[in-house]
Amino acid sequence: MLPTILIGPVALPTYPLFLLVAYWASLWLAARQAERLGLDGDHVYNAGLYGLLAGIIGARLGFVLAHWENYAPNLMQALSLSRSALSPGAGLITAGLVVLIYLQRNQVPINDFLDAAAYGAALAIVIANIGAFLGGEALGAVTTLPWAVEITGITRHPVQLYESAAGLLILGILFLIRSRPWPGFTFWCFVILYSLSRLGLEIFRARPYIIGDGYLAVQILALMAIVVGLAVMAHNFSRNSSTMSSESL
Repeated sequence: MLPTILIGPVALPTYPLFLLVAYWASLWLAARQAERLGLDGDHVYNAGLYGLLAGIIGARLGFVLAHWENYAPNLMQALSLSRSALSPGAGLITAGLVVLIYLQRNQVPINDFLDAAAYGAALAIVIANIGAFLGGEALGAVTTLPWAVEITGITRHPVQLYESAAGLLILGILFLIRSRPWPGFTFWCFVILYSLSRLGLEIFRARPYIIGDGYLAVQILALMAIVVGLAVMAHNFSRNSSTMSSESL
């Protein structure tokens, strides 16, 4: 493990640093793909910056509201930032809304934007999970397999590397299927492929979130995303097939 990286006299926490690198690398790749699709790459950087700021604010605000009884006596505490005091769900929703508003105000085709963003998201998965492995975040379940990694005397699945490899495979598949039958195709391919990876890899995590009678929450969400993705795929292929049939008459 490498919890910190020394750059001269400065010690930087590995995982947050890799998250930052992953984010900007994803914007760079998404911008390049956006230009290939005929979009202005600056829209990717602008939407990414606004989404990041909105996501941080939304995640913090969501956490504060969820724990209002702790912050009500001293609201100044709400201004302090900590990775453990953020609500990821609220952050994602806020970021998504801000990005959507930006795209609509600037008349950026949403499906084309999402297709470009899919490449960046896959690259971000690769880099972020390498950072998680080095920083000792999101630990894997205990195992005795030959490729297990030892952390504080316990051998575990390197689940972060599993997910990083899955992200690399997804990125490779997206580049192999660069042609799009319809706008949004690449994005939904990414959704289905990533959901399949989470469906299979979640069982290797040390502390997966469990709901009900032992169901893994992420697997349920992944199944829902796969069903939605396949439904969108079927609808668009059916519509395109109908259009081609009408034009041939």
